Amino acid sequence: MQELPELEYFRSVPWCAKHLDRDNLRVLPIIRPSPGAASAEGGTTPGSDQFFLKTLHTPETIAHLLATVEVPAGDPAHKQPIDEVNLFLAIGAGVMGFKGMAHGAFLAGIFDFATIIKLGTEGAGAAVMKPPPVVTSSLNIRYRAPLRVDPEAGRLSHMRVVVRTKSRQEKPAKRLVFEAVMDCEGLVVATAEAVYVEPRPRL
Repeated sequence: MQELPELEYFRSVPWCAKHLDRDNLRVLPIIRPSPGAASAEGGTTPGSDQFFLKTLHTPETIAHLLATVEVPAGDPAHKQPIDEVNLFLAIGAGVMGFKGMAHGAFLAGIFDFATIIKLGTEGAGAAVMKPPPVVTSSLNIRYRAPLRVDPEAGRLSHMRVVVRTKSRQEKPAKRLVFEAVMDCEGLVVATAEAVYVEPRPRL
């Protein structure tokens, strides 16, 4: 079987590859447009995250993107709950804030994007990615170290975001809490806690 291009790319990055050498690894179906695709076609499904999957899909911003899960043993139909989602990104100088460092607002957006992907596995295992009808209530971030990027855009920097479900509260309103860790070559760059709630109906 021919390997997926994005999986093949991140397996060529040594520190990323050690997280991708798993027999039960499954790549989540994130749909991105082909480079240079006509804007009318878009390349993403209706309602998908156009900001990260299309607008920031450039060689200078998010050049490569991959989301994976490890399917629980004995679950060939992929219906068991998923413990965590791993999001891998290769970023360029277009996301830079201060010289040589990724912008903090960009990292915040990545956390939100990563937890939305984890939401897509809630209640459906890894078989279906369909986020429930919830919205972001809060996103608390602790920045711990700068994420370095090449100011000359000569090289891409690589990051991994690990998202785990921390708690659930189904009633009176659906409340899902996730914790996430962002690292670069084993260095923890930032941590976050995101809370999602079910919107109240308008009176």
